[in-house]
Amino acid sequence: MKFVLYADIHAQIPQMEAVLEAVDKENADKEILIGDLIMLGPQPAEVVDHFMNVRQNVDILIGNLDMWVVDKFWETKTPKNIYHEWMLDMARLTRERMTQEQLDWLNKLPFAMTYTPEHNHNFHVFHATPDEIGDEDALPPRLTDDEMWEKIGDVDADVMSFGHIHGGYVRQVRDKTLVCAAAVGMSWDGDPRPSYATVEYLGDGKWDCQTKRVDGDFEEQAKLNENCWIPHGDRIAKMIRTGYFWNPDHMPH
Repeated sequence: MKFVLYADIHAQIPQMEAVLEAVDKENADKEILIGDLIMLGPQPAEVVDHFMNVRQNVDILIGNLDMWVVDKFWETKTPKNIYHEWMLDMARLTRERMTQEQLDWLNKLPFAMTYTPEHNHNFHVFHATPDEIGDEDALPPRLTDDEMWEKIGDVDADVMSFGHIHGGYVRQVRDKTLVCAAAVGMSWDGDPRPSYATVEYLGDGKWDCQTKRVDGDFEEQAKLNENCWIPHGDRIAKMIRTGYFWNPDHMPH
């Protein structure tokens, strides 16, 4: 059984379209979108509408920034820093550009899913970590195997896939394989190309896990971000162009 996964579209239509074109060529049995459809981009309503009404045969999880918008985090959260303040304001502005039907649809998305292609061989999918949506925890590749194990060791799965970390990777931690499928909208690992992942169960407990990149010219989208309704859209444009977080001294995770 073959799965194809992608995450963190972040309201960026051209990057989404490029990844979906590549995804269609994979001929996978199951397609999974691992959260963060919106925020950090100028086209939230268009992205959500695409999965509500056009590309409907996709399993979709909710991401932490989706929840910021749905749950109106700016009304209850005190900004921790300038970056946080910017993001909370963006969440408010994002919500203003979406319909109640779209917000209700996002709110019904699950936190995690588990697939079992064969008895005792599970594949677990979540946005950030098995226990947390991504506001307080994550699985960045800088963690040691022991640090990773503290977060994933109790999960009954051969393979786990997630988004949130804007840089795809495959990593073996003891008897578990981790697959980061992010990100579509913008990367933070120095490679600006959108990414996705494939996970294929080959039988007898064997899996083939890969991350893949998609080529494309996204300069017009970077310019759109610079000149759209989002305050400091130049920060997002920088990430699209360079593949690095806009403020490397204050990485989110």
